[in-house]
Amino acid sequence: MNQDTNALSVDSWQTITSGIVLGTIGVLSFIVQPGLVQGFVTELGLSEAVANELAFSEMLGLALTTCLSIVMTRKLNWRWMLSVALVIAVIGNLTSLLLLKSHLLGFARFTAGLGEGVVISLSFTIIGLTKRTERNLALYLVLLLSYGALGLWLMPLAFDRIGLEGIFAIWAILTAFSLVCVRYVPQSSQDHITPRETAVTISATMRGLALLGVLLFNLAIGIAWANLFLIGMLIEPDEQKIANALLLCQFIAIGGAVIPVFLEQKLGVIVPIAVCILGSAAFMSLLLGNPDYLVFTIVVCVFNFLWNMGLPFILSSVGEMDLSGTMVTNAVAIQMTGLGFGPLLAAFVLGQQGTFREVEVLIVSLYLISIIPLFIAILAHHRVLKTRGGPS
Repeated sequence: MNQDTNALSVDSWQTITSGIVLGTIGVLSFIVQPGLVQGFVTELGLSEAVANELAFSEMLGLALTTCLSIVMTRKLNWRWMLSVALVIAVIGNLTSLLLLKSHLLGFARFTAGLGEGVVISLSFTIIGLTKRTERNLALYLVLLLSYGALGLWLMPLAFDRIGLEGIFAIWAILTAFSLVCVRYVPQSSQDHITPRETAVTISATMRGLALLGVLLFNLAIGIAWANLFLIGMLIEPDEQKIANALLLCQFIAIGGAVIPVFLEQKLGVIVPIAVCILGSAAFMSLLLGNPDYLVFTIVVCVFNFLWNMGLPFILSSVGEMDLSGTMVTNAVAIQMTGLGFGPLLAAFVLGQQGTFREVEVLIVSLYLISIIPLFIAILAHHRVLKTRGGPS
């Protein structure tokens, strides 16, 4: 029996599943970025700084179209946008396969990022417009973390058996197959449900502070995630052992992502976000000493657990700061901008004769600074909600 996909609610299981699958396709390379950056070093013979710059090329394209999506999602058909974006991502991965040994590889990764940015933006926007945002974001994180765990664990073997060429080919194939999901997504924001009862429009200044907090938080993550493999190799120069640590951290992170599924309505947002940011800063600071392999493994596991526990609460809280759903799209754009420019900041530090100690100090500092504007905005939202008689 054929179902009218135009009539599907944003809360239908088909739409939620498609949003989750497409969101995972959009981050196929990012979620295994530590292994990919390490591959640029070992397989292509690049320096750590140049490998970060190459990662930034893709993230720049991703951040660019994520930001453009703020405007495009208001004017264009979402299904059309996703179809074009997925084709561009396929082209970018196939071009990367052909230009692997060329100085144009950065352009190929930039092209892939252009497509990925639209896919990620719309996927997060769709999930963010559902009634149970935290739960659905958490389910999305469970899927991508499961993929990330398997991908990072298999990365050294993949380099040996199929090389970077094979990895890019697999990403192109998976991206092409995901086109079947497009028919189940909304055609525009007009298809979404009414705002949640905790959503209320706060001042533009407070919304700006919220987005600044999201930016700083994701800059810290972008720097850390791109360099964890390289940092690990300085502690324990064994690719498979570092891959094993990152595999474990992905499975541990699934536990973090599951927390919002069951406790979304019991924890509020302030406690989970504070634990996420302050805990991440505390554990990342352990790398500033002279850590051994065990300490490194514990740090990356806690880092990934807290990141994926806190992210649904952060995006959900920021998304409730207006009634139109625009803040969801804005927050995702800012998130991907932070994640994208993280490797560039790391490349700058390393290119200026800096060491990974300076990179680690930058990560911890960004975490600690990010909580200030974010919490100012969250508390402002709570005050406005309380004065209007809404649930706190």
